[in-house]
Amino acid sequence: MMGRARLRWLPPALCGLALSACSMVAPFEGVPRYADPGVVDAGPRIAVCYNAMFATPEAVRHVAEEACGVDGVPRPVEQDMRLSCPLLTPVRATFICVPPQ
Repeated sequence: MMGRARLRWLPPALCGLALSACSMVAPFEGVPRYADPGVVDAGPRIAVCYNAMFATPEAVRHVAEEACGVDGVPRPVEQDMRLSCPLLTPVRATFICVPPQ
């Protein structure tokens, strides 16, 4: 009987953990993929790691804009799923910061 009483807290605790994990998957700046040999970019590369289930394209774009700063506009180059981003944010979008026009 004592074992069942102890297990009663398990479902609420798991729900709490799941909800807190969702708040930890906000997009953030990561390590960009290097350009292929012979490719010259118009500006520096930046990357944004995110979880496609929870992040909106606007949120990813906002992180990229912050990373580029006022002197650059993020232009998307590629998107991949690699181990360069953490498990909860497995998608990496790579951008090139081009000068504003």
